[in-house]
Amino acid sequence: MKILITGATGFVGQTLIPQLQKQHSQVDILTLNRSVRKAEIMYPSDTYPCVKHTYADDWKQVKLFNPELVVHLAAFNTSSNDSEVINSLVSTNITYGILLLDALSQCESLKLFINTGSFSEYRWGTSCFKSAYLYAATKTAFRSFLDYYSDLYGFKYITAVPYSIYGGLPTIKRLMDYIIESIDSVEAIDMTKGEQMLDFIHVDDVASFFVHVIQNIDKYQQLQNGEDFHLGTGRCISVRELAFIVEKVTGKHCNINWGGRPYRERDTMYAAAPIAKNLELTGWHADIKIEQGISNYIKTNFSYE
Repeated sequence: MKILITGATGFVGQTLIPQLQKQHSQVDILTLNRSVRKAEIMYPSDTYPCVKHTYADDWKQVKLFNPELVVHLAAFNTSSNDSEVINSLVSTNITYGILLLDALSQCESLKLFINTGSFSEYRWGTSCFKSAYLYAATKTAFRSFLDYYSDLYGFKYITAVPYSIYGGLPTIKRLMDYIIESIDSVEAIDMTKGEQMLDFIHVDDVASFFVHVIQNIDKYQQLQNGEDFHLGTGRCISVRELAFIVEKVTGKHCNINWGGRPYRERDTMYAAAPIAKNLELTGWHADIKIEQGISNYIKTNFSYE
């Protein structure tokens, strides 16, 4: 099977490709990258012989590769609504995706496009789109173009909607990183009141969903076009409870000034992945418990025992 991947050097991508190499080695992978050199260093050819790299806008190579399946992970991710991020958000999350779809329209072998959404597209629940941030709005907007190209050229698509991802090799600081870094900190780290109820999913589980789709492409092709799959555990915990779990795992104190900073405008206060459909339609579910995931993450990336 030929698989095209965008965002291969990003947070999820750098976990997905090793999983694919281990569990589904009979594939040819082409990655699209802003920096081919970075991809070549991250995935050396002697370790990843089936993975090739080209530039993000090398549409000629995309057409020659003629993929059967696309994993679209590339995104500009920010919760900022400032005017200076508008061009980056639109160019990466909408324009680039449209250019990719236009190139794929000439790929006769394409069967399935895996899009990546965000739980922040559903501020008031999963019954309708209501964007929390501009980032989420661009992710929702891209779906219209994806639906158009899918109808026009006859390929299927699904959208994976990850919830609060943690673990792996961090590319930017996330909520859990700030909590862990507060351990034994001399000065308390200002955080919100910590009342947000969020669904934390390990990046290994997120990557395992994409692998599951690849291994069961025929099953996913038979589903209703445009299906969403919300990737989480189905269980919410508060940010304060998350800090308590970190303390329990490490045996150390998190020095946090709860309420020291205000909530973000339009902050998501409750988000739990509705996982029943995943189980019913595909049989996939997240496996890693939060305590084990945090323990593994700390052992890999921090010096706390």
